Amino acid sequence: MAAPSDTSLPEILTEIDGTRFLNTAVTFGANGAGKSSLLSAIRAAVLLIRHSNTRQVSDPLLEIVSFRFDPETVTEPSTFEFVFIAEGTKYVYGFSATCKEIQHEYLYAYHSSKASTIFERSNIRDYRFTSSALKKELLPLVRFNSDNKLFLATAAAWNSEAVKAPYLWFEQSIHVCPTDFEQLFLQNAPLFDQDEDQSLHKFALQLLHEADLDIDDFEIEVKETDSSHMLQQSAAALYTSVPVKSDRRNRKVRIETIHSYEHNGQPVTCRLSLQEESAGTQYLFLLIPILKRAFETGETLFVDASDSNLHPLLLHYLIFLFNGPDLNKAHAQLILSTHGVSLLSMDSLRRDQIWFVEKDRKTGTSDLYSLDDFSSLKDEDIRKAYMIGRFGSIPDLPE
Repeated sequence: MAAPSDTSLPEILTEIDGTRFLNTAVTFGANGAGKSSLLSAIRAAVLLIRHSNTRQVSDPLLEIVSFRFDPETVTEPSTFEFVFIAEGTKYVYGFSATCKEIQHEYLYAYHSSKASTIFERSNIRDYRFTSSALKKELLPLVRFNSDNKLFLATAAAWNSEAVKAPYLWFEQSIHVCPTDFEQLFLQNAPLFDQDEDQSLHKFALQLLHEADLDIDDFEIEVKETDSSHMLQQSAAALYTSVPVKSDRRNRKVRIETIHSYEHNGQPVTCRLSLQEESAGTQYLFLLIPILKRAFETGETLFVDASDSNLHPLLLHYLIFLFNGPDLNKAHAQLILSTHGVSLLSMDSLRRDQIWFVEKDRKTGTSDLYSLDDFSSLKDEDIRKAYMIGRFGSIPDLPE
């Protein structure tokens, strides 16, 4: 998401300490190319960090799923690395893990142009700290860690100031939105009930009207529920990248949309449960609490729109919201995944915002690469060039 020296569409970029960043990026690819796997990998890493302290010593790391199309990688660890800015400081955090243990882990901070080591962990239990101050703060916490836990999460749980900002970034500032309606509903529907100042209601109506979804208003109905619903919420927390907070009041949220029409010249009001709306409307409606929070806090969102049934114009609208400085004052970021080609246009996206995912049919591996890697042709129709295979990442269908 760091923007190269392309001079196009400068108004949609964010600049921090002289470095320009993209507010949006879109990944394209055929069905089965690996777009969802990319988001699943990010979700797995984030969940490993967030759930680390709830893990018992003997618990497996269920989030780790090995690449199965290569007999060698089945037994090798999976490796993740994130480069991000938290509270004005650039961090690099990474780890390698199998389904049983964390083998390597490291955290670096850039307080200048050179990286400073906060900690390094190798061979599962070997820890290294490069300064006496960090060693004094972090070494005593090693005894509270275990082979299947991430030291970043353990140190944060013991109030280490050195790891607080990067840990909170993973806890609060990066989210992979679920594609499953039930998970999305369990995660976000309660937020409408908690809207005490009605700011979420107002924001939702503004977006619904601008998106032309023919919803004039909506109402929230809260009912008492039994403990089985609480178990559903707890289960949802295991699979979503945003923690689902348990509702101790055992309350179930029902959302009704309100539509106004005319019949024989008379006004008619129709109420529908959210589940009766189209799949695309449901998905966008339940994204609204996440969008509002992102615009307020500057979070990074990953949205897999491949199976969301969102109309192409609504995808354009989402990108417009994140690219525009009027609403996105906190510089939130959106990484959108789709196999639709309507977004392939240089009118709304820069070349470095367009990414392709392609699977090698011989090895089963997926490659992620940018349109910016290809030579630029003047006035080239990017959509047409993609459809004829110039950039790869399309189905190999018979003529």
